[in-house]
Amino acid sequence: MKVLKIAIPLVLSVIASSAVAQSDWTDFFDYQGISFYYSPGSVRHDGGFATVKWHDSNHPELVYLAQIGCSANTIQSLSVDRYDANSGAFIETVDLRNNSTADPIGGSYTMAAHLAQVSC
Repeated sequence: MKVLKIAIPLVLSVIASSAVAQSDWTDFFDYQGISFYYSPGSVRHDGGFATVKWHDSNHPELVYLAQIGCSANTIQSLSVDRYDANSGAFIETVDLRNNSTADPIGGSYTMAAHLAQVSC
């Protein structure tokens, strides 16, 4: 019986940890009625790079993993997680590494610049 009491909360915590269900989504940029959110809990630093998950209010079913070159001022989409728009169920992860390049972040008025500011 003790195993069951431990297993149920563990399973529930794994289910609740899906990206769409993350509770730490934080609004970091708004543009023409679209809000952009990032997950502070997803930020990882490795050398001069930061990776971070983000999505926007137009397509909350798409959660991107971006790599930001903090010193180089670049951003690259590494992957996108697709979720069912109605149920929130995970569908797939699409690897974007071969289809994208590191692009300049641009001016301080861009979504990428704001994402870099909160991630680096």
